[in-house]
Amino acid sequence: MNITYLQKSFAFVWKISPLWFLASIIIRLITGLLPLAALWVTKELVNAVASIISSTNPDYERAFIFLSLELLIVGLGATLRHISEIFDEQIEIKLDYSVGKLVSEKAASVPLSYFEIPEFYNHQERISGNYGNKLMSPVKNVLDLGQYSISLITYLSFLLSFHWGLMILSSIAAIPILLIQTRFGNEKFFLLKFQTRKAREANFLNNLLHDRQSAKEIRLFNLGQRFITKWGRLFLENNHEILALLKKEKKVQIILDFFTAVLYSLSAAVVIWLLRSRSLGIGEFVSIGQAIKGSQSSLNMIASNLARIYEENLYIEDLFEFLDFKDERYTLSHIECTYPFPSKLQKGISIKNVSFWYPDSEKMVLDNVDFAISPGEKIAIVGDNGSGKTTLVKCLLGLYPVSTGEIIVDGININQYDPSTLKQSMTGIFQDFMQLPFSVRDNITLGDLDHLDDDLLMRKVAKQSGIYDTIQKFPDGFETRLGKLLGDGEDLSGGQWQKLALSRALFSKANIIILDEPTASLDPLTELKIFNQFKQITEDKTTIYISHRMAAARLADRIIVMKEGRLVEVGSHEELLALGNEYYDMFTSQAQWYA
Repeated sequence: MNITYLQKSFAFVWKISPLWFLASIIIRLITGLLPLAALWVTKELVNAVASIISSTNPDYERAFIFLSLELLIVGLGATLRHISEIFDEQIEIKLDYSVGKLVSEKAASVPLSYFEIPEFYNHQERISGNYGNKLMSPVKNVLDLGQYSISLITYLSFLLSFHWGLMILSSIAAIPILLIQTRFGNEKFFLLKFQTRKAREANFLNNLLHDRQSAKEIRLFNLGQRFITKWGRLFLENNHEILALLKKEKKVQIILDFFTAVLYSLSAAVVIWLLRSRSLGIGEFVSIGQAIKGSQSSLNMIASNLARIYEENLYIEDLFEFLDFKDERYTLSHIECTYPFPSKLQKGISIKNVSFWYPDSEKMVLDNVDFAISPGEKIAIVGDNGSGKTTLVKCLLGLYPVSTGEIIVDGININQYDPSTLKQSMTGIFQDFMQLPFSVRDNITLGDLDHLDDDLLMRKVAKQSGIYDTIQKFPDGFETRLGKLLGDGEDLSGGQWQKLALSRALFSKANIIILDEPTASLDPLTELKIFNQFKQITEDKTTIYISHRMAAARLADRIIVMKEGRLVEVGSHEELLALGNEYYDMFTSQAQWYA
């Protein structure tokens, strides 16, 4: 077992609350010694009661004292247990927050390209949820191990005072328990790891069946039973494997229980022999029986805790590996001496022989793309689905690392710019934009966190995108909550959501704007109106927009035509029509729709 990650969990918990550590050690130390005190009190109490029964002049005071001590020991043990549970719950909540925050920060900060890695998704699913309990559990089990070890030592010392054979027989049972539980703990973890993909798919299907957004199509295409059947198959497959492992474990444990019973019988035989060979009081007889049971129980708990620590250490290892996860193949390389991204372009952007492919795929998504963009220029990128348009702008935004080639901004490689200033200077809206179930204000102003209170700009961009009149009809205006997910908010159409997302992109003071199908859900008249405003909206900004509609492309200064990851044509609308090639075919085919 690699204890490095176990040490990390101890360091993490210590950092959260050193007081909890010290209190837990003291409580477990006292709790570990209580069994010895209980054995001695029980022995004396039983002997005192036996003396009362057999004596003509009984000593009730002695019996009362030991009875009171026994009640005190029981009460002290219960009190310490409840105090420990309160402390544990407080720390688990703190840990749940701290680790949950770290995991969320990791998920929010990793390169976008990580989300193209299935193993990253599966890894995130495996470690998700109930972080406090999962991180705390091995620490508590190690401390409990110390407590049970103290109890075991006291039990065995008590038995040794009567006969060495009792101590030996009580110790033997722990060895097979430890080996078996360690083995099954290992199997359980790796079964869970293997099942993660299927469990994710089952959860996705289950969420799909309960999701408001997907409810329409599920009913329209009568998909309910099909999804339920597929979910049921995955759910039953996973749980059948879990049940099979459980049956296997229980069969071994039944054999182990018989073995423990045999050892207990042998211990009883030793006690009977002691009764015959030496004078033992009733109290000694009762306390020896309790000590045998207590020692075997302590050994079982020690073995179980060691097995759990081993199993939980695998989870801790998985958690910290996720927090440390880094795949250089998907990561943008930023050198230490970074430059601030220019607030306004001076020389422009050069995409030099850029190619991109996913590391685990041989398919070329971008193939030797080469062109330049002048400061303030309006560029349209057109092409069929899968031609690489969106991937190109993701590379340009610094979301994907280019596989070969380079992107130069004002004479400096984009990787040499400070990532935070790059994000402030570039903004965009994608086809799958966020629909936040918050207020209208939040949906717009989250486009620039440095200017959340700029109401004048908020209203301006709402008018520019065409959503302002709709907002004015809401009872609470810009403070109106949207959607039904978090309350009874206002519903928007697809086109209205897109206008809102466009407002969010325009709210940013970035000098480079990238719009990926920004008007796909809008009607042609509204789309044309917005594109006609783009010249004014982005007058001093460099703008790149992707569109399938050739009418919108006409408004650009230049048009980039892509096909199967390659740049096949560059020019103005008139120039490309005159060529009579790819763009001409795309434009004339769409023009026929309106003929």
